[in-house]
Amino acid sequence: MGTYTVVLILVVMVFILNLTNYEVDGKQSMSKEEDLELDKQLTILNKPPIKTIHSSWGDIYDCIDFYKQPAFDHPSLRNHKFQMKPNSELKSGSGETSIFRTHVEKCLQGTIPIRRTQKEDLIRAKYLSLSTEPMYASPHEKFAGILYKNEGETLFGASAKMSIWKPSVGLDQYSLAEISLRSGWDNQYNRIHVGWTVNPLLYNNDTAVRIFLYWTSDNGNHTGCFNTLCPGFVQVNPEITPDHPLSTTSIYEGIVYELKYHVYLSPSEKKWWFVIENATIGYWPAEILPRFGDIGVERIYWGGHSMDNEMGFVPEMGSGHLPDENFGHAASFTQIQYDNASGNLLDVSDNKLTEIIGCKKNYGMDSYGYLDEQNRRHSIQYGGPGGVC
Repeated sequence: MGTYTVVLILVVMVFILNLTNYEVDGKQSMSKEEDLELDKQLTILNKPPIKTIHSSWGDIYDCIDFYKQPAFDHPSLRNHKFQMKPNSELKSGSGETSIFRTHVEKCLQGTIPIRRTQKEDLIRAKYLSLSTEPMYASPHEKFAGILYKNEGETLFGASAKMSIWKPSVGLDQYSLAEISLRSGWDNQYNRIHVGWTVNPLLYNNDTAVRIFLYWTSDNGNHTGCFNTLCPGFVQVNPEITPDHPLSTTSIYEGIVYELKYHVYLSPSEKKWWFVIENATIGYWPAEILPRFGDIGVERIYWGGHSMDNEMGFVPEMGSGHLPDENFGHAASFTQIQYDNASGNLLDVSDNKLTEIIGCKKNYGMDSYGYLDEQNRRHSIQYGGPGGVC
């Protein structure tokens, strides 16, 4: 038996052992009871499909009857009034979503595609949580962006155009751009994150750029939920899923691709809608976000977010380049706005912003205020090459 074969066998054995006794930060994470609980979750999440689609990028999607999707298994949604689109869609953007990868096949009318969940997906997600801002972050998480608080205002949503890039990320790191909304303190809070990410930790070594969402419905007492890996987020789009990969990203000193993200409350419907450009992805019923309640959102963050590895190396963030006022170089958020109680989008006030820059040696963030150029409105650049903090 050759040396290469022996090494290969050892690598495979270690991989299998890690899945069986999955450890994160030195803690054994799987007991027999937890394993049985994961099996129960899989039964809930993987509904009997009407049709199955094998995507060109390797994911398997099951076409599920809209009314039988896993979201409605959430205990707070037993009497929920289902809805397949907002009563008013004027809040969505007008751009194209052609940079999303497309399926060769489509689901039948009345069904939605949901990425099939494996047990390993649940194991990885269980130990991969996101924080909303530095004061709540683990030592491994880094931020570069702006924070807006509801001082004398009511915030019922947030919006921005994000430039789309593909940062270089190790298999033990992640890098993302996000809008995050939070209400509550300590362990009594709810939050929503939406954006795009490169996250091989979550997607089993896949380094594709994907849209993502992350949220908590349990007042923060437990780990939050990515995408549709637990009941609660109601998907309405028949083609674009909450973990959908993107086919095209920006090029340094070339074409910059942007997507407008918008999360907002429809008070009459009691739903928090998630829209990308002209595509309504789905919604969070207000019942599962009680801390958002009548006061809305207390804090909103726009910016980058990354996690280092055990050696302390942070990955590239954004385009991998530091801000330099050239929107063809560093990653950006433009048209940064929030929704007020009347449902109107308003520009943020500069004097109410807190600038956040972690790992200043490798990341930067510049806030440019209101820019008339190309209707950028309030804008920031963020990101950098990564390295040792």
